[in-house]
Amino acid sequence: MPSHPTKKIGLIAGSGEIPIYFARKASQNGSRLISVGFSDEIQSDLSPYSEECYSFGVGQPGKILAALKKHGVEELLILGKVDKSVIYKLQWPDLKFIQFLKNILTHEDKVLLLGVIDELEKEGIRVLSQKDFLAEVYPLAGVLTKRKPSQKELEDIEFGLPIARQLADMEIGQTLIVKNKSVIAVEAFEGTDKAIQRGCELAKGNCVVIKVSRTNQDYRYDSPGVGPQTIETLIAGGANVLAIEAERVMAVEQDVIVEMADKAKITVTCV
Repeated sequence: MPSHPTKKIGLIAGSGEIPIYFARKASQNGSRLISVGFSDEIQSDLSPYSEECYSFGVGQPGKILAALKKHGVEELLILGKVDKSVIYKLQWPDLKFIQFLKNILTHEDKVLLLGVIDELEKEGIRVLSQKDFLAEVYPLAGVLTKRKPSQKELEDIEFGLPIARQLADMEIGQTLIVKNKSVIAVEAFEGTDKAIQRGCELAKGNCVVIKVSRTNQDYRYDSPGVGPQTIETLIAGGANVLAIEAERVMAVEQDVIVEMADKAKITVTCV
């Protein structure tokens, strides 16, 4: 990770493990981090690693801009998940948000975040690619764990991978649960963990979970990822395999992921 000992870097953070991972690493590298969390809980998690930390909603880009400009931030990362439930329950939007809402066709989460990015870049704040800045958390192709996938599991991966990619490109979801070359569950509004829970329950365990990116993934604001929480969900559901798209899906805290998976005799493979 690049170090910015004299230059401040901004962080706009949704939920999940990756914003905390980045903030901790940035702090260790001597970067001066100015953080904005989309909830009070996120703000609390980031505060120990930040020079300054704020809590603003997705619908308050004016306040986000003001805070970043106050501290002279010229570059930033947008990390973490912005739950659709948050998008659809926006409260007290500021004037700048209302202005760009008038110019968009839908209220999809990616459209709103692209609007935020556009406002930031108009003000001279460059939004960095997560993939370029955090290359170490995008593992290369290969099996990460001691347990290798069986022939039957490899066939399920081969069957499910193109379906998962197509569903991701259709903006439906990026996680697919497969068993015996049958689609058991697809991620949609509920998010990855709940999709895995549902899929494992329907499959009665012993299933394959596939996580992919979109073909034209915009890594400035959105990167699919897995972490220790994902492995906990797999263990609880009795899944056998987690297959992620190599070099395109984040594996946060990879050492922890592998240790947990090995202990539970779960395969983690990058395809």
